[in-house]
Amino acid sequence: MNRTLYFLVHRHHFADEPGAPTTVDFMEDGEPLFWDDSEDSFTFVGLYSSRRRAEERIEQARTVPGFKDHPDGFHVHEYTVGQTYWAEGFRVGEQTEG
Repeated sequence: MNRTLYFLVHRHHFADEPGAPTTVDFMEDGEPLFWDDSEDSFTFVGLYSSRRRAEERIEQARTVPGFKDHPDGFHVHEYTVGQTYWAEGFRVGEQTEG
């Protein structure tokens, strides 16, 4: 039996502060981009057994300092236990052929 877990993360994008220029979201092809840069702060909020529990936690978290000032920064990611993710590896910087 496959077990699904729900990973809850909050992203605070410093460029989203009042007066900062508009930027694109941190998602690409439905997957979070977790590299660290000076523009983003990621907070691991929790790992939940159901999407409902993760969404309940979002509603609770939206009442506490920091999160309540950035209520739209929450993202729930669904993962199956035992499934391999990022199997193709990764590249650093631009690579050119030839």
